[in-house]
Parts: sequence; structure tokens; C-alpha cells
Amino acid sequence: MATAFRQIVILVSTTTEAAREIELSTKQQTTAVEQVNIAASNVAQATRETEASASQTLQTASELANLSRDLIRLVQPQANA
Repeated sequence: MATAFRQIVILVSTTTEAAREIELSTKQQTTAVEQVNIAASNVAQATRETEASASQTLQTASELANLSRDLIRLVQPQANA
């Protein structure tokens, strides 16, 4: 009977250790998922900022093109005179 109890103690100890390892792995996976979520959020923010910057660049380029046309109109009459 003592042998049976020793085997039970060994099995309980093994099961407890396995449960600890599973708990640690679960915590590590949770941390990893949280880090991935933060990274995805950062990428989304960077994408929004890039889109805003591209839009601003387009607007600036359009304004510059308009100014260039105005400058050409101002300079051409003087060149023909």
C-alpha cells in the first residue's frame, strides 16, 4: 500500500509540474498576443499617418502646379515684349 501512495505522490507531483509549465506557457502566449496587438495597432496608426501625409503632399503638389501656371502666365507676356 505504501508503494501505491508513493506512486500517487509521484504522479501528483508530475501533474503539478505539468500544470505549472502549461500556466507559464499560457502566460507567455498571452504576452506575445498582447505584443502582436500593440504592433498591429502601431502599424495601423503609421498607415493612417502615411495616408494623411500623402494627401497633404498631393494638395501641396497641386498648389505648386497652380502657382507654376500662374508664374508662366506672368513671365510669358514679358518675354514676348
